[in-house]
Amino acid sequence: MSEPRRITQEYREEFWRRCGWSPDLPEAERRHIEEHWDDESIDMAELFGW
Repeated sequence: MSEPRRITQEYREEFWRRCGWSPDLPEAERRHIEEHWDDESIDMAELFGW
């Protein structure tokens, strides 16, 4: 088996932006997106073509 891909902070932010994330959002909204879309969730979403 191959080792899981390591996601960089820049890659996360690029993905989160597609979900409405912005560094200017209120902290609660920003954290909600960041916590909902963790690395594993990002991998699964992309695996299914999102």
